[in-house]
Amino acid sequence: MRKNLLNKILPLMILLLFISGLACRFTASDSAPAPATPTQAFPTLTVSSLPTTVAYKTITGIDPDLLSLDIYAPVDASNAPVVMWVHGGGYAIGDKANQMTDKITLFNAQGWILVSVNYRLSDPNKGSAQYPDHYLDVASAVAWVREHIPAYGGDPKRIALLGHSAGADIVSNVAVNPIYLQEYGLELSALTCAAPLDTAGFDKAKAGNAEQEQWANALGNNPNYMTETSATLLIKPNIGIPPMLGVKRGNESRQQIESEFIAALQAAGIEAVLVDATSLTHNEVNSQIGAAGDTVMTEPLMKFLRGCFEQ
Repeated sequence: MRKNLLNKILPLMILLLFISGLACRFTASDSAPAPATPTQAFPTLTVSSLPTTVAYKTITGIDPDLLSLDIYAPVDASNAPVVMWVHGGGYAIGDKANQMTDKITLFNAQGWILVSVNYRLSDPNKGSAQYPDHYLDVASAVAWVREHIPAYGGDPKRIALLGHSAGADIVSNVAVNPIYLQEYGLELSALTCAAPLDTAGFDKAKAGNAEQEQWANALGNNPNYMTETSATLLIKPNIGIPPMLGVKRGNESRQQIESEFIAALQAAGIEAVLVDATSLTHNEVNSQIGAAGDTVMTEPLMKFLRGCFEQ
């Protein structure tokens, strides 16, 4: 009986041993390779993980954050060009921290310092900041950077002033009208170049109703703001206006306003570049700067800035 049982079990044992032998042939080295560890297409940048926030001036009763700026400097920056950024928001909202991630990476990768500026806002419910507060705040920030940026590795003689929307309107005024920088002992030559990006404020009388309401709220305390804050009307030759870059987009009227600003600069003998951003929305003019794959804003802006800083 035992012999019969063994005869039945033995073939099964041989079969199991055969299967085990096959399995052993497929060792880890013969199996499919493990997925490769992903490699970065670009090296990790050595940048400051958080900005250094400082007050560029103080005014009693004003929130200190509105009079502060953020400094994003590459580690070990030395005599680096400086890009100053002025946010938009209809003069009423916005903050220096908004939509900065791609800009930080973009400019720090060039070895440049990025400085993002806050300024007093014109809250319609509070009637707070009025003309010329916004312009003087940004001019004051420029003066602070000129004096203090060497301590952060920056070159005070290479400053580009950029802004979007209401920030572009402010930038254009600070860059063409010497009265604001002169309040802080500087001339227009303190700016190496400027890029006011997408505003109809270059010639306010020609703009639409939505913009008119914003300007009336923020600047309406000056009865002459339509002319005295329209940068196209303030351009003069030989007063130190720096090279400029602007964009054209939006409806036909807005494109005309933006194109005429650049044309007026060129007519005054000032280097000026107009970027065709008609494929972008107003917000995208800002958000696409430094965005992966962007060619509309990033490439012409970087070419312009390199030319300014290398002169």
